[in-house]
Amino acid sequence: MSMPEMPKTDVAELIRNVNATNNVVEDQCLRTRGAADAAIRSARTSEEAEAVAEAARIAYQTIQAERPRRRSPLPRQVILAAWTIALDGVACYFAAQALDASQDSTLVWTALFLAVLAGGEVALDFYRDRNLRAWQILAFTTSAFVGLLGVLRFWFLATVGTGGLVPAFTGAALFTAATAGFLALGYRALRAAETPQAWRARRAARAARQAARAARAAANRDARERDRLIDAYLSHIRKMVLKTCAIEQQLAVEFAVREYLSGRCP
Repeated sequence: MSMPEMPKTDVAELIRNVNATNNVVEDQCLRTRGAADAAIRSARTSEEAEAVAEAARIAYQTIQAERPRRRSPLPRQVILAAWTIALDGVACYFAAQALDASQDSTLVWTALFLAVLAGGEVALDFYRDRNLRAWQILAFTTSAFVGLLGVLRFWFLATVGTGGLVPAFTGAALFTAATAGFLALGYRALRAAETPQAWRARRAARAARQAARAARAAANRDARERDRLIDAYLSHIRKMVLKTCAIEQQLAVEFAVREYLSGRCP
């Protein structure tokens, strides 16, 4: 049950009488009202931030629902896919050496081969949900390119090796299998990654959630400061009330003053 309210004019008159007793008390009253206004603004800001965070959360869930199986963080999965491509660097370097070029040209060819593999991974992921026919063509083309790299490795190993064709074929087959395996792992990593739209929505939702949490902390801090100043000022009110009000009215007067100072009562 709420406390009975004192008339607003009586509260204002009581506060004026208390403030008239000392300039420091009056200054404390002004600081209390300022803290109350700050608490009101902070509470309003917190409510708005929470509304924005809730809207961002719903937006993210809506976007994510379109691809429910793709939930892994996009940056992490891209790094994993890039790492699988980097692991193919040695195999691509052996393939590039079969072209009998200079060291610089070999490195350029190696980078080109890696770029083609990376482009194949990204393209396969991109077209898997958009154009199945294009995805099938890309899958065949990428497989053929991996096979071509295997032929170049076999050529290089057969040329520089002294053990014959069988060791060269075995080495080329192992490198080709490793290339295909890393390529498949990179593709699966991209397939498990959230879509760019979901990634942006998730980041926006997280930023809004953090902003709402910070706004709520600021509102709580301002509310505590307001209550601290109100409690300090009420000590002066109690001294006046003891002299001017009956005992049964003292709690009602204190409650009315608290409501007035906090801004909940005009």
